[in-house]
Amino acid sequence: MLTIALPDTLETAVTAAAHRSGLSISDYLTAVCAEALTLEVDRARVDSYLSGTLAISHDRARSWLTDLAAGSRTECPR
Repeated sequence: MLTIALPDTLETAVTAAAHRSGLSISDYLTAVCAEALTLEVDRARVDSYLSGTLAISHDRARSWLTDLAAGSRTECPR
């Protein structure tokens, strides 16, 4: 279990967003944190690519993008 203290304005905004989404505050913050961690991994992949690390094939990227466009959201290929 994790306990965090948020500034009042942020707590109010998070509570309102959770209610708008139909989620509990705990479920909403879980989703937000999961998304933030995914973005962190994606940023690391971009940094790795920019530094010269070998990339995935064009066909694999195209397949992933096609699936994404069809609504199948999966982790970005490595």
